[in-house]
Amino acid sequence: MHQISAILPVKTRGRHYADNIGRCDILFSSLRHFTTPRTFHRFVIVVPHDELEEVKGYAKAWSDFPIEVIDESLYMGIFAEFSQRHQIRNWHRQQIIKLNAPEWIETEYFLVLDPDCFATHPFSADALILDGRALTHVQPRTVEPYYWEASAKLLNLDPQLTRDGIWWTPAILSRTLCLSLQQRLAALHGTDWRRVLLANYALDWTEYTLYWLNAENVGLLEQYHTGPKPGQRALHADESVWFADKMEGWSEGRHLAPESDGMFAVVQSNTHISPQRVVEKLSPYFPVALQRYERHIDPALKGAELYSAVARRGLKLLNKLRG
Repeated sequence: MHQISAILPVKTRGRHYADNIGRCDILFSSLRHFTTPRTFHRFVIVVPHDELEEVKGYAKAWSDFPIEVIDESLYMGIFAEFSQRHQIRNWHRQQIIKLNAPEWIETEYFLVLDPDCFATHPFSADALILDGRALTHVQPRTVEPYYWEASAKLLNLDPQLTRDGIWWTPAILSRTLCLSLQQRLAALHGTDWRRVLLANYALDWTEYTLYWLNAENVGLLEQYHTGPKPGQRALHADESVWFADKMEGWSEGRHLAPESDGMFAVVQSNTHISPQRVVEKLSPYFPVALQRYERHIDPALKGAELYSAVARRGLKLLNKLRG
């Protein structure tokens, strides 16, 4: 039997993060029901330094899994170089953490998760790794061409927009291909790969488009990634909740039915749909235990993050006008 690792960046403070502990409770409840902790060699949770002890306390509820809670600051001191408000892009920083997984993970493949993901059907590591290759969900690159174009610019490659490409979290990545990407970014730009990405905060690069374009460029995609075999479930359900107004129409019964496709779904955190509402949808299909947690609501921090987003939008517009 194969084992796979997992990486899960967690924040509890900020615009979209106050309910992330509840979302993690849903995620681990689903994993407990649809797989076994033995599926995972290591389950790495990466947390900002000032949230570390609090998250360690909450993580005791998930300790049947091989959890390791890691202090982000011990490995990501480089974040401090980009401390001006408009440079702090939590979305990008969490993506850098995911690409840094080889530093903490020993297995070739690791499952990338966010707190707003949850399992919908039984799976094992052997269902995720097929003939030594990672099960991968793809979609046309033309659906979100701007991410592919931004990443291609950083890698000095053609975005190849006529092709398919890897889809959002959850995803399964290769340790070897992450290291290859890190090396290419460092070689192209002459500095630490993380600094390259942080310095380009005004570009909409993503971890997956960078990873996929580089793997494609070095000719290793087919060696490390594959789609589902005939009769096998895909990694993603055919529909997740990406916008708040889609929640009412999302048919949990259809997506969790035995005959349905996909092993994971998402109720995106930036919809601000509460964990309690998600539990109402899911609890008829598997038991969910929500622990009590403190919701950190800081209007000043929310305002600062909103300012950051507006400032970056202005920078992107200025760059576009400059050509």
